[in-house]
Amino acid sequence: MIQDIQYIKTKANLIRHLFIEDMEKYLLTFDQKVKQHGISVEWVENEDDLSTVIQDCFEKQSYNRICFDSSIIPSDFKEKNQRFKTISIEEVLSSSDNIENLVVEANFGIVEDGSIILLNNSTKSCFNKVENLHIILKINNLVIKKSDLELLLYLYQYENNSYQFPTDVKIITAPLPKVSSKPTYLDNQSYEVNPIKTYLYLYDGGISKILENPILRVSLFCINCGRCQQVCPVYKQTQLFSPIDLVTNNCFEENQRTMQLFKNTTLCGNCNDVCPVLIPLTDLMLTEMQIIKNKHSREKNIDLFKFYSKRSKMNKINNRFFKYFFVKKHFKNNKRLLNYIQQQKLPFFNIENLQSKTKNE
Repeated sequence: MIQDIQYIKTKANLIRHLFIEDMEKYLLTFDQKVKQHGISVEWVENEDDLSTVIQDCFEKQSYNRICFDSSIIPSDFKEKNQRFKTISIEEVLSSSDNIENLVVEANFGIVEDGSIILLNNSTKSCFNKVENLHIILKINNLVIKKSDLELLLYLYQYENNSYQFPTDVKIITAPLPKVSSKPTYLDNQSYEVNPIKTYLYLYDGGISKILENPILRVSLFCINCGRCQQVCPVYKQTQLFSPIDLVTNNCFEENQRTMQLFKNTTLCGNCNDVCPVLIPLTDLMLTEMQIIKNKHSREKNIDLFKFYSKRSKMNKINNRFFKYFFVKKHFKNNKRLLNYIQQQKLPFFNIENLQSKTKNE
């Protein structure tokens, strides 16, 4: 079974590689296919652009109700404004009223037929209440063929040697129909069906910048399964950055200056072991650490790869004493991390322990 999973992961890695290496061509094809389905497409560079294109779709001058079922929320919508009112997912679920705008984040897009895939959305039962559906799709979250999606979905839901079926899968190939009651003079109630106005935003968010780096672009293989976050001992304490977040955030100069990469990783290698598309996260972090050291440190001659070469071996020793002093020496400013290690009786970097804790929580 383990050999089968490794084979599937290797195949998934190839699927992601083929798309990422020729991303621009496939994005243009996908754009054309989606437009043929009657869905409006906008290319969006950052959150400011996203805020602008969403507000351009508002049909009223004020009090446009909008709900975000997305990890990407422009800062404009977190503040009060006369043009719109941001309402929570809970309000939408509990109310029978329609809302003007719903923003969701798609998991995948299929280049072959221009379809958009939504998995396990919180607002899955609310689409018939919506007048305008705004879909955000990160430009690296596409697959070339339908058959590629099946394999990635399997890995997306595969965890702890078992497969959990998605609770909800939506495949959007055209504007969704909205069924509404039609007023009549008779007692018999009738209904009318109209398409929901649907907008797709191909969101860059710095992805094209990462794509320019031949080493770090492998981080774009990510399918957002959250597995690396679940087994990261530092994230367990700080709740700040998952391993993939650390890698992608530190591709940008403004984040490199904060040295957040050094403060939020122990390079234990757990993320490497669980990544379903075989992203070498620890190697990428080491590459970025070396870049940051060379740019912002006086100690430019430190070879970080050599410095941390024994780190993965130490992780397998499960010696709590050695691990504690390793972290105390190199992460002395991270008090929460040190306190956590002092309190732990089980091995701090043990994947099985972290996974079982996540499952129980």
